[in-house]
Amino acid sequence: MRLIVLFALLGFLGMIFYQNLQHPQLRLNPLLDRITHPFDQRIRYRIAEVDPRFNLSEVELKQISQQATDIWKQGLGKDYFVYDPDARLSIHLIYDQRQDESVQRRDQLTKLTHNEQGLSQKNTELKAMQENLARNEVTLDMQKQSLQELSQNYNAMIRQYNQHGGVPPSQQAAVQQSLAQLRQQQQVLDQQIASFNLQVNAYNQKVDELNRLDQGHNLAIDQFNQRFQPRLFDKGLFNGREIHIYEFESEDDLRMTLAHEFGHALGMKHHNDPKALMYPMLDAQDMQHFRLQNADIALFNTR
Repeated sequence: MRLIVLFALLGFLGMIFYQNLQHPQLRLNPLLDRITHPFDQRIRYRIAEVDPRFNLSEVELKQISQQATDIWKQGLGKDYFVYDPDARLSIHLIYDQRQDESVQRRDQLTKLTHNEQGLSQKNTELKAMQENLARNEVTLDMQKQSLQELSQNYNAMIRQYNQHGGVPPSQQAAVQQSLAQLRQQQQVLDQQIASFNLQVNAYNQKVDELNRLDQGHNLAIDQFNQRFQPRLFDKGLFNGREIHIYEFESEDDLRMTLAHEFGHALGMKHHNDPKALMYPMLDAQDMQHFRLQNADIALFNTR
């Protein structure tokens, strides 16, 4: 009987040693679960706390966490996580100053986007004004040329009459009418030139205004970039038993942060590839369509 107990104990210890050696992530699971499911290599996790200020329900967080574990499943070809409401590993969404900073960052980014759209619209308006001014300038040049030709013809006619003793009485009315028409056309042209100059002034004022707005926008971008640096993964933390999430800007951001912390739960450290999931900063990764990088897979295989 004692031998049976001894062999059972040795077998149990051997199994635990093998699990710890081959599948270190199983240390996160309760001992009873490891005994009852000796060949299940998945980490059990659960949602424990969701601060309501995140405006995210537990159901939504569960779905996003599943998407985060799918990143590992698709990259490694095997499922290493399973949701269990009684799991030891728990996820906590804790609202603090980091999320306040994230909200401010998102608000500032929205303002910058709105300003950029406004600048783009003003650029479009200025381009239309510039094209209209160019057409008007061509029309004015043609009218100036036409008026110059009429004036030259009139002066040539007067010189010819003067060479023959003056304008005949029978032609004086026609000459006066031609002069009146010439003066009227000159007056119309002067008005058109004045109107064109007003349009040019208005265009230049809008150009100056746009340049000021553009300078202000560039300054705001510089201030934004100085204040809001690329986001460190310390907005999430795996402490050996729990995953704490302190801030995120979007569901994509939250999914990537959870996937990163799940990587730590698998026993992985950081990698120096900026496109890798296990890179300590979230910046160069493809947020919406992320797939594990070779660096992540190699890091997993050598953990």
